[in-house]
Order: sequence, then structure tokens, then C-alpha cells
Amino acid sequence: MLDSLVKDNIKGLLPYKVKEYTDIIKLDANENNSAAYLLNEKLCEAIMGLEINKYPDSDCTELRNMLAKELNLDARQIMVGCGSDQLISLIMSAFIGNGDKMLTHIPTFGIYKIAAQIEGGITVEVPLNEDFSFDLSSFVEAMEREKPKVIFLTNPNNPTGNVIPREQITKIVQLSKGIVVIDEAYYEFYGDSVIDLVDKYENLVVLRTLSKAYGLAGARVGYGAASGQLMDILYKVKPPYNVTSLSQVAAKVCLANKKVLHDTVKETIEERGKMINSLKEIPNLEVFESHANFVLCKLNDAKGVYDYLLNNRVLVRYFGEEGPLANCLRISIGTKDENAQVVGLLKKLMSS
Repeated sequence: MLDSLVKDNIKGLLPYKVKEYTDIIKLDANENNSAAYLLNEKLCEAIMGLEINKYPDSDCTELRNMLAKELNLDARQIMVGCGSDQLISLIMSAFIGNGDKMLTHIPTFGIYKIAAQIEGGITVEVPLNEDFSFDLSSFVEAMEREKPKVIFLTNPNNPTGNVIPREQITKIVQLSKGIVVIDEAYYEFYGDSVIDLVDKYENLVVLRTLSKAYGLAGARVGYGAASGQLMDILYKVKPPYNVTSLSQVAAKVCLANKKVLHDTVKETIEERGKMINSLKEIPNLEVFESHANFVLCKLNDAKGVYDYLLNNRVLVRYFGEEGPLANCLRISIGTKDENAQVVGLLKKLMSS
């Protein structure tokens, strides 16, 4: 009986499953391992003042004001969500209905397609080039042909690490008749942004998260910036009390102590360069340039290498044997010791 009640666009949807491991070097989810415990003492002090019996500030007023000051925007132009995933879903809820088209590139973050399908939308995907660089001409052709209501671009892209030049993003925003969302989840590891353009283009949304560079993956805090008019629309579909008091406190503590976290970002960028150079020395392994806190590599027997690393208590991301990421592994940049261990294991396996 239940199957007959489910919406048709949900029936074929596969749940986003995450397998949990313990006692392992976890380099599969692009977390900031260097940030662990750095702000725990300050977080504990801040949490002691919470009245947890009361509902949280529904609009995250203090946090939005902090972000607005940092970004030189009006607080009205900012929304905070339970991770940027929630903001992605809200954008789809506001603009995508049955049969509406969402345009993105492939490979990219899989949640865009899932969120569009939940709303009954159709996802159109434009392949990246063989080296995972962005194909502007093909993307513009798809825009003109498909006339999407919403466009999603990830910059830097997950899981490839490539970037789209600012001038190309600007051209897409100018040509689009719909909403253009630039997901800058890994911005801090790259340094270039288009968030300053939200005042200029009313159809532009820029998403960011505190889960990566700020090490707050467990708190689930993301935020979006847009024109006041566009944000007024998104607030119509935002649920009340969507970010917990605990998460808001954690976010405010992190923003108030950015210097500590900036040091971990600097270390991650340095370690990323070392990781790429080390992987280039390994035979039968192709590594792609990255501007995020991970590197993507391609191997002949990616599944065998994945299993070997897992058996040695190192978890990375494996993408299967089919599709544009066939035989690819994504390795998050961890601490210096973690990075040295994964490189050592790969050299031992593949150089023998």
C-alpha cells in the first residue's frame, strides 16, 4: 500500500547513505582534521550560557550580523541553514516544480540532482572535459537549449578540485534567465569568490559552509548570500528554528577565532601541494590538480587500492567502476601524519 502513495519522482530515488567506521584515519569526507579540538574550550564556555530549554533564534540574527560585517553585505542578504545542503533544498523548493529543469556539470556534488528530483525537477548535466576542466561553450549551449530555471556550479568543484574562472561564472550569470547558484564550499582553500557580485546580479546565489575550513562538520552550519529580493523569496520556504542554538554558538565561536582556523587552512594548502607532488611520483597513478582540501587520482585498480588502504585503517572515497569518475579515489587532506601515512601506503603498494 505504501508504494502506491509515494510520489513518482521519489520511487526511483536512492537514499544518500554514509557508512560509519571507527578507529580509522578518515580521509573520505573532506573534513578539516587539523581543526579538531582547537576551539573546544571556548565552545564549552560559550555553551554554558545557553538556555537550551528555549527555541533557538529562528533567523540566526547575531550570526548573520557577524557574517554580514565580514562579507560587507546587509544581514538581509544572508540566510543560515542546517548545512548548505538545506539551502540547496530550499532553493529547489522555491524555484523547481514538476518538469522544471536544473542545469549543472558532471561530475559534481550529487545532492543537487537529488534535491531537484525530490521537487519533480529534471536535471540536465554537461560533462566536464577529460581533465575535468570546465567547458564554457558546451555549458552556454546547454543553457540556451534547455532554458533551466536553476543552474548549479561548484567552485572549486567537488570531487574533482578544478575551478571555473571568475569571468566565465560572470558570463553565465549574465546570460542566464534563471537562478544561478555558485557553491563555494571550498572557497577558503582557493581564495577567489564571486560573493561580491550578489549586489550586482539579482539572480545570483552564493553558498558557503563552516563544515570544511572551519572544522564544523558536526555542527551543520552553512550560509547563503544573495540580493535582498531573491533572499526574500527564499525566506518564504525556510522552516523556523532550522539551526540549533548549539550550532549557532559553535559558528559564532569559530568566526570570532578565525586566526586559529586560518592557520589550519594554510597548513592544508601546503600539505595539498606536498600530497600532489608525492602522488605524481607513484607509477600507474594519475593525480589531478586541486584547489580544495582533497585530491582526486585515477588508478587502474582503484577498488583494490581502496580495499588495501581500508585494510590498513585508512578510509578514502571510491567512486566505482562506471561513469566519469570510474576508477577514481578522492583523498582528503588530513594532518601531516595522516597524509604521510596514506602516501607511504600507496608507494609501498604501487611501487613494488
